[in-house]
Amino acid sequence: MSVGMPLGDGDGEVPFSHDHFVEMDVRSEEAYELAKEWFDEVVFTKKLVLDGPPEWGELKDELRLLRERYEKVALLLVTSRPGLIKEVKKRNLRALLYVQGGDMRVNRLAIEGGVDALISPWFGRKDPGFDHTLAGMAARRGVAIGFSLAPLLSAGPYERVQILRFMTKTWQLVDKYGVPRFITSSAESRWEVRGPRDLMGLGRNIGMDAPRARASLNFYPRRILSTL
Repeated sequence: MSVGMPLGDGDGEVPFSHDHFVEMDVRSEEAYELAKEWFDEVVFTKKLVLDGPPEWGELKDELRLLRERYEKVALLLVTSRPGLIKEVKKRNLRALLYVQGGDMRVNRLAIEGGVDALISPWFGRKDPGFDHTLAGMAARRGVAIGFSLAPLLSAGPYERVQILRFMTKTWQLVDKYGVPRFITSSAESRWEVRGPRDLMGLGRNIGMDAPRARASLNFYPRRILSTL
């Protein structure tokens, strides 16, 4: 058995359930409402593009309102300035912290900083943006890797093949080192939302067997949510 596989009810953490599915990243109200029809739990993600520090008071107020509306909330940090990851993390924002991958410095600092998830470390790159060193560090620090469907929906045929290749290589490292993970639509509109069966299909396409694909939609997401 891979070290990345959950052990079921006896592992002392989150019970493994075959019929409880979690969507960890939807980015609009319309996407959220549709996802709620298909998933037992849905995380609403606020996308925050930063070139410098935000107005912290305004951000906290906005996240408070989002928690009142959606309950489970994540903040997706999109930045080319790795130092901002540490600044955001040290604030008590009471939301999951995701970082958009792509820039290798950002990928590394996100994992070193112990964010909740690094989304698509290969995003916009010509390589996976994730190696053995980062995989080992992510496993030790409990940083999940988010495998997002959305970029595939808008990619051309050649780009789609490249993305799937990078996702496959990343999955191999995630599985080898026991890194937390989840599969998500990362939907910004209702047209990008997909149900559990389609997301598990993505997992199968990048090399997951059925139990691991299923665990990426319930066991691991539920374990991440338990930190909220």
